[in-house]
Amino acid sequence: MPAGKGHTMNAIYNEDVDHLAPGDHIAILYHEKAEFEEITREILELCARNKWCLLYIARLPQENIALTLKGDLNTKEKGVKIVSHQNSEFHLNFSSAKNAQAYIRRQIRNAKDAGYSALCIIREVPPIGSRRSSQKLVGDMAGLEPLFDEKNLVMVCGYKMDLFPPHALQDVLRTHPKIILDRKLVGNLFYIPASDAMQYTLPSIELQHWLDTLRNLSSTSQALAETEDRFRDILENANDLIQSVSPEGKFLYVNRAWRDTLEYSAEEVSTLNIFDIIDPSSLEHCKTLFSCVMAGTDVGRIEATFRSKSGKKVYVEGNVNCKTEDGKPQYTRAIFRDVTALKMEEKTRREREQVLDAVLNLTPNATVVTTPEGIMLYANKPARSLTPVTVREGVYGKPLWALLSPGGEEEVKRSIALFLEEGPDIPACQVQGCDGKAWQIDWSHAGFGRQTAGYILAIIRRVE
Repeated sequence: MPAGKGHTMNAIYNEDVDHLAPGDHIAILYHEKAEFEEITREILELCARNKWCLLYIARLPQENIALTLKGDLNTKEKGVKIVSHQNSEFHLNFSSAKNAQAYIRRQIRNAKDAGYSALCIIREVPPIGSRRSSQKLVGDMAGLEPLFDEKNLVMVCGYKMDLFPPHALQDVLRTHPKIILDRKLVGNLFYIPASDAMQYTLPSIELQHWLDTLRNLSSTSQALAETEDRFRDILENANDLIQSVSPEGKFLYVNRAWRDTLEYSAEEVSTLNIFDIIDPSSLEHCKTLFSCVMAGTDVGRIEATFRSKSGKKVYVEGNVNCKTEDGKPQYTRAIFRDVTALKMEEKTRREREQVLDAVLNLTPNATVVTTPEGIMLYANKPARSLTPVTVREGVYGKPLWALLSPGGEEEVKRSIALFLEEGPDIPACQVQGCDGKAWQIDWSHAGFGRQTAGYILAIIRRVE
């Protein structure tokens, strides 16, 4: 979690619990009863959300407040069944590893038949004496491993640490892929399959080193998660459309701007292929680009047309490259800018210019639209023909006096300033044309673009 947001340690743990899934096998190492009760309560809520049937195997169920709210022992209430070590059913079903496996399989089938998606077992593990071998624990775990591969079972085993000698806790660490330690869920780097763990023992002097290593791993993982959260936050709140695509065209990531612009939910994106969102007019172009990017070619800045869920065209431009490993493409990374508004504005401008061109070309007089600084935005054909330079290079962005003989710049600037101050009733501006003859410029306000009153229409006539 990012620092500075008021998250407590419990909140960190609660988020981790949400990541549990069928096939997980977790050991909780705890010191205080209240800690285990809180974890139990969170798993009960997770079971309710995910429609998991809960089987609670309890040493002293009456001492767990989270369970006393669920009714009598050995009964089901809303998908919760509690079996006590003090009950004869427990001793019958758990008298051997073989019986335990058969019992758990029956419970999985019963849960499935009742409409639950999986069985979740919370198990309070009874103490193991300091002189007692923990190999039986390892053997029991070896027999359960096939059940986890079937993805129908979540097992959470609780170990109150002061009830177990170091050698037993060390075997716990060897036989559980995930550990909850100090209320934090962490992947267990000391885990090995229980069938392998049965073949040797390790000195218990290593236990504290293992625990410290897991704590350090948890802190490192938390720091990494905070960094990832910060980067994800930046990506999610960027204005650009950001996406990552697999070689098969499946979306691996899209940010919020991408989803909002193309009108898809996160769930819908997971079912899409990259070419599902390409407009038909851009499809062949994008297929060629995709092949080039996957081959490692630098395609530079690209333009494409996407199509939103509702059928709206979205014009984008940006950069795409590919992550490769050992020469093989892994995924693309793309950042696009939505230029739809700019495209529409450009289209409108071109249409306006076409209309303006058609109208102004009807007059024989040279007519120019300029900014208040005298910079030309448009000139009709007679105006463009005044000098070979504008015929060849166009007028846009050039000063109005580029159409005239050198030396008329100051007179044009003075006349524009007077027009802006006093209006169109001022005398015409007298200048010399490129042909060496006298010309006059009359000014009026031009309706052109958004800043209608800001542009000037200059009509240039030869003085006869």
